Amino acid sequence: MNAEKLSPPEQICKFMSRIYEAKLTTVSGGNLSLKDLNGNIWVTPSGGDKGRYHSEDILKISPEGKVEGSKKPSVETGIHRSILADRPEFKAVVHAHPPGLVAVSLLRELPETMLIPQTANSVKNMKLAAYGCPGSEELKENVAKEFRDNPNSNVAILENHGAFVASEKSLMHAFGVFRDLDFSTRIQAKAQSFWGRPPKLISQEQLEYYNRSAVSELGVFKQETVSDREMELRKDICDFCDRAYRRDLFTQNIGVISARLDEDSFLITGSGADNAELTVSEIVKIQRDLAEEGKKPSRSVMLHKKIYEDNPEINAVIMAAPENAMIFAVTDLEYDLKTIPECYIVLREKISKFPFGSTIDRQEELAQYFRTRSPVAIVENDCYICTGTNIFNAFDKLEVIEFSAEAVFNGKLLGGPIKSITEKQVQEIKTQFGI
Repeated sequence: MNAEKLSPPEQICKFMSRIYEAKLTTVSGGNLSLKDLNGNIWVTPSGGDKGRYHSEDILKISPEGKVEGSKKPSVETGIHRSILADRPEFKAVVHAHPPGLVAVSLLRELPETMLIPQTANSVKNMKLAAYGCPGSEELKENVAKEFRDNPNSNVAILENHGAFVASEKSLMHAFGVFRDLDFSTRIQAKAQSFWGRPPKLISQEQLEYYNRSAVSELGVFKQETVSDREMELRKDICDFCDRAYRRDLFTQNIGVISARLDEDSFLITGSGADNAELTVSEIVKIQRDLAEEGKKPSRSVMLHKKIYEDNPEINAVIMAAPENAMIFAVTDLEYDLKTIPECYIVLREKISKFPFGSTIDRQEELAQYFRTRSPVAIVENDCYICTGTNIFNAFDKLEVIEFSAEAVFNGKLLGGPIKSITEKQVQEIKTQFGI
């Protein structure tokens, strides 16, 4: 679904609701703004239920400062207007109090941005704004100053408060940057707590290689008709994207699903698609060395293609970065599968790690690994790759990975050490389940 086709009030209601549903703010916290083509700024009202706004609740402020609406503008409206005035390239601003970013604001520090490629690419020259009382002129000036004095910056963390994220593209983009930054910060916090030292980061050289190399090598073909089976598979992909988003296995921007259609073709989610509201028309069909005309597949499409070519028994691939499991992707810690029987039954012997960038330059090695070693792989500072006989089977592996990782993390919080299943108990599992 293209959210930008909605009216400004509808967009603001949609993304304020998403912020609330994603537990990135409280029922009364946070505010959004969106600038339209005529220079009007649309803003959320003061107070109210952030998860239940209606279009008529949203206020319009003209370029001259005239306010239209039945409610009082948010107390932070002045900050929004200053940012949008000082940086005319910006179209939208998001402000809220997500737990990860509030945590670093309490330390009066900035989170790492080079933990995963999504934040490394989207967060620019992040700044720390000095504390000010909410709604005060002091806070307005402290935040506006960071955006005004740093023309490349799109994020400001507020001391003991939260964050402001601005976008030159859209409100949807600003929300995506906001959520992924908080998500990355929570991974950073959990990894550091679990490992006892700062997590591993991506270097600038690695990021540049990743961005430069992840380009589709496919031609295009025109899709004439869609069979009933293909339509059902498209619906299945959309359904599991929605599930993954709602269960915090995907974010709006992070997460890819593909499924084999037949011997020569497969379907995959599109590049830049909104995982929260994916539609069947946004799914991209790949047929041999060609991609469906007018659509851009996920940047990982060539890896999916190689996996299907080399593994006829694999019919679905999911790539995701679930928060708790990513602890093991950004540290040197091994993901122990001998924790609970379900984990061992579903995931088998061992999950191997591959270096960052392997989705680009080790596609042959990964395809071979899935054929002979394990259905799941970890790519450092990037993702988990789960393969299966169908989407349900691959999704099951993803959920087991995340649930088990969260259990291990909670066990660590309870004082540990974690006690794994013994080799004798593993043999009992193998016998019982024919592994």
